[in-house]
Amino acid sequence: MILELLLTLVIAQPNTSAAVEELTQIEQRLGSTSKQGDCAGWGAMIAPEWSVTHITGETMTRAQAIEMCLKPPVPIESFTIDDVAVRVFGDAAVVTGRTTVTVGGASPVTVKLRFTDVFIRRSGRWLAVASHATAIAP
Repeated sequence: MILELLLTLVIAQPNTSAAVEELTQIEQRLGSTSKQGDCAGWGAMIAPEWSVTHITGETMTRAQAIEMCLKPPVPIESFTIDDVAVRVFGDAAVVTGRTTVTVGGASPVTVKLRFTDVFIRRSGRWLAVASHATAIAP
């Protein structure tokens, strides 16, 4: 009887490990497409109703972010995403992590931030619907 209960519990659990791996990879692709200036690739992972609250407190829609992406790029020397944690809630997920970006040019600047991205699964695909960034003090 205990074995039957355990098997029922295991079978009833969704395969969150696959979702965790997929969302971790999506976060890395969001970073790499952004660094490469691949606006279409980045936009394909973002839902039409997505918005972000930046470290400045300013909010931006998907359309505004893509418009900004299409402008001449700022030279990004490095872009890393780490310390990623994924929590899956059926067809929704919350991903948190840390991003470190170094922008080159005449006055190089490194920005470190913590992020939260909220995803939903639509038609079998994960799409970001909301993001938030908080600056990490130097």
